[in-house]
This record gives sequence, structure tokens and C-alpha cells, in this order.
Amino acid sequence: MPSGIPSELLLRRPDLVASAAGVRASAQRAEASLKDLLPSFSLTGRGSNSSRKLDQYILDPETIVWSTATSLAQSLFRSGAQRASARIALQQNERALRQFSSEVHRAYREVESALATEKSLAEQNKYLSTELKQAELAERQAMRDYSEGLIQIISVLEAQRRAVASRRAMIFLKNQRIQNRIDLHLALGGDFD
Repeated sequence: MPSGIPSELLLRRPDLVASAAGVRASAQRAEASLKDLLPSFSLTGRGSNSSRKLDQYILDPETIVWSTATSLAQSLFRSGAQRASARIALQQNERALRQFSSEVHRAYREVESALATEKSLAEQNKYLSTELKQAELAERQAMRDYSEGLIQIISVLEAQRRAVASRRAMIFLKNQRIQNRIDLHLALGGDFD
């Protein structure tokens, strides 16, 4: 594993990608609902030549006043619902931000846990390798001693049992390291690159 893994790798995780998209979408909805609070009116009419309609507005201030008054009246009439909608949209955006923050913290915890487990398993591997070498050496020595008639078969069988137990423990440890690397891969959302 390389050292100095950048935290930006977490942004590849599908759960964080989806949560970030949810934050962006809720922010857009909140922005749109805030814009709805402002009165809106157009300077051009529908289905007509815009320059002719604009000339009419400029030349006829009464038209501007009535158009603006109508738009403002509609905005004031709907302002309660628009304010409530804006509040809801802002609350949804805050909730999406909290959820994203929570998921980022969970992702960091998963990565940190996998890295700590990897370090612990590497230490265990070092000690177990030494134990396995000693058990295999004892097994070979017991076989030599038995072939020379110095010990009984029971001592050879005991040495073999210890060597097999050490090999089994090493296989189990290797399996744990592989599983932990898979967990780290999932926590990072991919490789180290």
C-alpha cells in the first residue's frame, strides 16, 4: 500500500457521489425557490415582436405600471406559499448537507479502520512467519531424530501437529489480509490511484 493516500479518492465512492448529487440538486431547488420570492414581470409580450412591445412599454408608462402592479399583486398573493416553499427547500438542503457530512465521516471511519487493521495484520504476519519457520524447523529436526532412533514417533507427530497448526494460522491470516484489502478497496471506492 502506498503512503500518503489522498482523501479525494473517497469522492469516487458511489454513496458519496449520489449524496453529493443530492446536495447539488437540493441547493438548486433552494435557489429556485428563493428566486420565486422575487416579483417577476417581462418587458415583452408573448407572440409579438419584442421590439414593438418594448416600444409600447417605453412610450406608454401606464402599461408599465399596470403590468408591474399585476405582477406584484400576484407575488404578494402567493408570497405565503412561496415563503413556505423556500423554507422547506432550505431545510431539505440542510438535511442533504448533514447526510453528506455523515456519509463522509462514515467513509473516513471505514478507511481508517481498514488501514489500522492492515497494520495490525502485518504485525501478526511478521510474528506468525517466525513461528511457522520455527515449527517447520522443529518438524524437520524431529524427523531426523526419529530416523536416527533418538525419539519416539509421538514426538514427531506432535511436531507435525504444531507445524500444521502454524500453516493453518498463516493461511487464515492471509485470508484476513485479503478480506481487509477488499474492504479497503470498497472504502476508497477503487484503487490507490
